[in-house]
Amino acid sequence: APPSSKPAVNKKLPPAVEYVIGGLAGMSGWMFVHPLDFLKTRLQLSGEGQAAGVRQSTFKALVSVVKQEGPLALYSGLSAALMRQASYTTVRLGTYENLKNSVYKTGEPQSLAKNAFCGVMAGAIGSLISCPVEVCLIRMQADGRISDPAKRRNYKHIFDALIRIAREEGIVTYWRGATPTVSRAMVVSMTQLATYDEAKVRLKTLMPTLFVQNGKDTVTLHFAASLVSGFIYSLVSLPLDIAKTRMQNQYPGPDGKLEYRNLFQTIGKVFTREGPLSLWKGFFPYFLRSGGHTIGMFLFLEQYRSMAQNIFN
Repeated sequence: APPSSKPAVNKKLPPAVEYVIGGLAGMSGWMFVHPLDFLKTRLQLSGEGQAAGVRQSTFKALVSVVKQEGPLALYSGLSAALMRQASYTTVRLGTYENLKNSVYKTGEPQSLAKNAFCGVMAGAIGSLISCPVEVCLIRMQADGRISDPAKRRNYKHIFDALIRIAREEGIVTYWRGATPTVSRAMVVSMTQLATYDEAKVRLKTLMPTLFVQNGKDTVTLHFAASLVSGFIYSLVSLPLDIAKTRMQNQYPGPDGKLEYRNLFQTIGKVFTREGPLSLWKGFFPYFLRSGGHTIGMFLFLEQYRSMAQNIFN
């Protein structure tokens, strides 16, 4: 669509309100997809240290967890996940909208390039702040797969994990895997947030009667745009998520050294030892989780923003 056809940025809300509705939207959408995130983590860790071709299906992973650990195990790490949404998504979505309010003049049409820049910056800032919670979440979800009970960390909840990590391994461990975490967040925010805004514009151009009613965007538009956004960012970001999971969950070896040292070394090791397709291991639950959360998050976000605009404007 030509630039003149692109809608202007929504009426500006107070900066603090953007952060609040971003966090609420993230937590609201997450409640529906946490079991899928749990399975995604387990699948990414399956086959670790084994030869290429050793893979476990999503269904087998689900059956195995329910059988061996019980159905409630699918919500392992929920406190950490909600804390992550309260920190990461609050900062990411709030920063994205506030940056857009800064780079656009009132009434100026949106630009994919500017939105992508805002997404990259918002992702980097949000992930750096929330990295300690990310480490706790990965460990809490991975604990049940360790066969030796003596080697399990057995964190009781997110605050227990934060305290014990600082006491037992040092505060610097909070930012273990920070490079893939931040890299992934920058990619996710650029693809998820910017493509969502762009998809809304393109879809309205293609089928305005379906996606616009009485001059307002429809819920159908929000659903379709978020589905497009979720698929693109899942495809692009999963290798980075694999690396992040491996780095954050690892134990030091007998010599005290870590197997996975940095983003590129981790991706290279997974690629050569387990095969290239292992970089997209768990794509199905990852897409269901990412696409599902993207849809839920944006649906809640649009509703919360509409309510806020009615109050403040």
